[in-house]
Amino acid sequence: MKENEKRREIHTYAIREFLYRFSVATSRLILPRDPPLGRTRGFATRFVKFCFIRSLHTHFVQTKGPIPIITTAYYFRQHMYSLVPRHVREDMAWMADIGTTSVSLAVLEQDFDACPRNIEIVAKEAERVGISLYATPSRWGGRTAGAPKVPSYFTATHPETWVLDKQGKPIYTTPAGPASSIHHPATFEFFCRSVERLLTLWPVAGIIWDEPKLMHVEDYSPAARVAAPPNADLRWHQDTFARFFDRVGAHARSIKPDVTLSMFMPAMTTGYLVERFAAIENLDYFGCDGRPWSIADSQRLEGRDKALLGQAERFIAAAKQNGKGGLMLLENHNMPTPGYEVMGERLPDVLRLGAEHILYYYYPRNNEDPDRQMAILGAGLKAHLSPSS
Repeated sequence: MKENEKRREIHTYAIREFLYRFSVATSRLILPRDPPLGRTRGFATRFVKFCFIRSLHTHFVQTKGPIPIITTAYYFRQHMYSLVPRHVREDMAWMADIGTTSVSLAVLEQDFDACPRNIEIVAKEAERVGISLYATPSRWGGRTAGAPKVPSYFTATHPETWVLDKQGKPIYTTPAGPASSIHHPATFEFFCRSVERLLTLWPVAGIIWDEPKLMHVEDYSPAARVAAPPNADLRWHQDTFARFFDRVGAHARSIKPDVTLSMFMPAMTTGYLVERFAAIENLDYFGCDGRPWSIADSQRLEGRDKALLGQAERFIAAAKQNGKGGLMLLENHNMPTPGYEVMGERLPDVLRLGAEHILYYYYPRNNEDPDRQMAILGAGLKAHLSPSS
């Protein structure tokens, strides 16, 4: 009986994998990625075929039952240079105790060659306590956030890919320098090559796209001018940016079909960007980052509006409308000391918003009393994730 069940499971996986690869490959053939305006002959027929094939993919591949609940610790830059295994072991034990299910490292493109063994050590210590390894591609091509705030080596050495304004001048992402155009083939190849290394060098179970950069910018680089249809506007650039991550995600899944893909943007983001990026097909979780308190708290403590209460709700709703899990990053780095207690008071309300993927920074940068802050955050998360303990 068990043998038959296992055989059925293998057959089901094979069918799903075939349909996934078939749907991605066929959609590229029958539906242009960026069809020029005015070229409508036969488009309706291709679109109907496209919808049919995607529906097969959605039914057989994406039907996964309840969305898994994930809690991720942002363990940024801990894997570089000075790495003490017993410290990593203690960190993993703390994370596991409060209910953390995955730990994400901020991976710069340089890290592939500079510190692969360090990442292996973190991966092994995480696995020892049942925590999965995730990765946050950091500053790749100047088009993602992550840590630290540095220019992309790929972009610095490939000026032909730079995003340009109408005057032909580079557009800089403060403070990380120029950015590479998503319209340039070399940028896409760089992302795909880097994702492939990420998924084959280490046991990475998930990728987190952290705050895609230059979402509000129109690109006038030579590659963008060639790709753009007549009268292309900002929305066209945003659509193309979303498709870029969709294509990179498809490549990631061609390497590791069960990789978990997540994305978030700043909590203040509104309108079409939220709707469009939430609809990216190769994405499991979508949401935002912000302070773990209300907009009024944020204005009072920091004079800005980046908060989860009052803003994360629309991201979670957009995610669920597209069959994805909602995501929230509790931004506890660089926090004013009076905010620690406010965070502790508001955390239950924040966690009740219903996001399936919760992220937090583990001992992040620039806090006056890191131990006290982590004690407050850890207690709140543990009460939510393990209420019986």
